[in-house]
Amino acid sequence: MIKIWERYILRELLKLFALFLFGFYFLYVVIDYSTHMQDFTLVKNLSILKIFQYYLLQFIKRMDILLPLALLIGSIKVLCQLNLNRELLAFQSAGIRMKKLMRPFFFVGSCLVLINLGVNEFIVPHSLNFIDKFHDAHLRHSFRGKRTDPLHVMHLDDHSKLVYQYYDAARESFFDVIWIRSPSDLWRMRYLKADPQHPQGQWVDHLEQKENGCFEKTQSFSSLIFRDLEWNRDMPRRGYIPFENRSLKELWKILKTDPLLSSFEIREVLTQFLFKLIMPFLALLVLIAIIPFCTSYSKNLSQFYLYSIGIFTFVAFIALMDAAVILGESDILSPYVAILSPFVILLSIFGWRFANTR
Repeated sequence: MIKIWERYILRELLKLFALFLFGFYFLYVVIDYSTHMQDFTLVKNLSILKIFQYYLLQFIKRMDILLPLALLIGSIKVLCQLNLNRELLAFQSAGIRMKKLMRPFFFVGSCLVLINLGVNEFIVPHSLNFIDKFHDAHLRHSFRGKRTDPLHVMHLDDHSKLVYQYYDAARESFFDVIWIRSPSDLWRMRYLKADPQHPQGQWVDHLEQKENGCFEKTQSFSSLIFRDLEWNRDMPRRGYIPFENRSLKELWKILKTDPLLSSFEIREVLTQFLFKLIMPFLALLVLIAIIPFCTSYSKNLSQFYLYSIGIFTFVAFIALMDAAVILGESDILSPYVAILSPFVILLSIFGWRFANTR
């Protein structure tokens, strides 16, 4: 049975958690909608319900970051308020130990871990695929100009690579393609028909590396069929749905049962699997990191300082994990080292301080 003091802390935490979570996302929606307003107004058959669905799935896509961030800010606010009002001291004077006082926070954090794991498994793959198709169908101008979108790589059996920006479902073609036939032989094309039997490129340039190390365009074609460009029939399907859009179960199944995976793809799949598996636990890591600082008794407890350092560290950690994904997929570091090391190191540092909290 939940005690009165636990209900009090839970109510305060959930109230601030919801305020920050939906407040931040409302600001994001307003800014994003103003950016894409021209695209929305130009599309005549785009309903309000479709736009609402798009932003709802955008929220789901970013839950792994938004939920821990809202928990971070809400926990700092509640803990500092309890500390400054000497309520923590009153609870301890009544015989309630500090770690027991933190049970409502860890209950919420554990719920967020389970929610994010469930979302990554059952909802995120469908939401990411919907968002990709929505961008392709309704935000074509904004999407093409967005340089932060990941490139997709198909590793072919002859050790060459196809690098493309995204798959255009309307044309059934890959957009903005580079066929890296060898380190000194590149083919650049605007579109490549996604047909392994008849891979036809449009607006094609052939680039060759000269003796001075620079690439020079040697041929140009408005249309060209690449008769020596071959890939497995399963490869385009795998390219249409990037590994980052897959569920945990599907990524694990690919690792264990797909005999067509190259060593490059194995690293990419393993990196995405570990990333999706470990990131939901960020909510618990946030609590372990901030609780000792917010509950230490001090006359000069600065909430601004805690907010600033907490948010800065949170953003830096997210950037570090994005870099870890790149390092793991590029084989610069083992996926286990790249993805797990940041969590293990921070958990060791902050966990020791939390263990000594009285």
